[in-house]
Amino acid sequence: MFAGRVKNFCLLILASLLIIIAGGCASRANTDKIRLEFWTISLKPTYNDYMNGLIGRYEKLHPDVELEWIDLPINVVMQKLMASIAGGASPDVVNLNTDYALILAQNNALVSMDKMVPADIRAGYFENLWEASRWKGESYAVPWYVSTQLIMYNKKIFKEAGLPEAAPATWDEVVAVSKAVRKKTGFYGFMPAVKLINDWRMNGVPVLDESKKHALFDRPEAVAYLEWYVNLRKQDLIPAETLVLGYQGALDRYQAGSLGMLITGPQFLLRIAKNAPDVYAATAVGPYPPGRAGIVPVATMNFVVPRASKNRGKAVDLALFLTGDENQLEFCKLVPLLPSRKKAASDEFFEKGKGSPLEDDAIRISVKQLSYGRDLSLGVKDSNNLVRILNQAVESAFYGRQEPAAVLREAAKQWDEILGGN
Repeated sequence: MFAGRVKNFCLLILASLLIIIAGGCASRANTDKIRLEFWTISLKPTYNDYMNGLIGRYEKLHPDVELEWIDLPINVVMQKLMASIAGGASPDVVNLNTDYALILAQNNALVSMDKMVPADIRAGYFENLWEASRWKGESYAVPWYVSTQLIMYNKKIFKEAGLPEAAPATWDEVVAVSKAVRKKTGFYGFMPAVKLINDWRMNGVPVLDESKKHALFDRPEAVAYLEWYVNLRKQDLIPAETLVLGYQGALDRYQAGSLGMLITGPQFLLRIAKNAPDVYAATAVGPYPPGRAGIVPVATMNFVVPRASKNRGKAVDLALFLTGDENQLEFCKLVPLLPSRKKAASDEFFEKGKGSPLEDDAIRISVKQLSYGRDLSLGVKDSNNLVRILNQAVESAFYGRQEPAAVLREAAKQWDEILGGN
């Protein structure tokens, strides 16, 4: 009996050793996998199922790769990314807007996608979106989802103002509608996000010379666009807090039922439906009035690959997978956004919709604007500082402290000093 117990004990020890050895082998096997860390912006927890589905499919197609998904708020992503690069622990793929992508490209921190992605694959993306991240002749980002702006308008307010139920088609009509709304209802017609650079570029007014060292907005055709906003304020057609509260202020007023029109992307319909269902029920949509150059602004989210990534080739492959036609189309069916790929954008879903009339109208209008939409990011070094100077000039003119021509003349001089044009 004793011998039997010894035998059983020995077998138990042997089994335990085999388990430990097997565990060690499994651990070593796991470490043999290539680990890719990718960051997105503000997707958790709403889109966990979608993203986890992508991760599962990618890992099944690439059994040698293990993905780690990290989601961050947009207001911290750049700070954390720069810190991770400096600390030698860079993520492999990062979701950034075009402004942030260009800032990093200008600092030689990103992999060139023109060099890494074959021409036939690049051709599947809308050229105007691929070109948005171009710096010194090369593009540094793979465009992901896109939003073109449109006009949402409150049918109830339009009716009270004696207006037809239709969105204004031109900016002159926007002003005319605003006058009627203000006079008949006491509400404001709209509350613009004042972005002079966008206004200039939409209308073919040059911002910089070809060398990108001289500002060109110290001239009458550029001053006219600042004067347009100043005159709207003088006539009390836009609120005094327009510059202070910006887009959020406009959204708050619209959701409160006290703004005739909201210029925004279709994805914000979801927020209005949740926060102000009565306003949502009274909302209709129309196209964004194009500028004289025949373009409308778009906001693009991209994927970039930091040069500090230890697996650049695999990282680029992941960025292309995440932005593939089928994967983008699946995402666009969940949220009213647009794909950056031509094949995905041509899918019948964008014409037929998903049975939600208002959202379907918004997407139908937006997708038609994709081919002439442009991401109007400035694309020069120190762009944040330049925009700050211009915003200060706009504020000074808007509140009547200086004349528009004078503030833009001074802003142009400061731009030249920063850009090295003097």
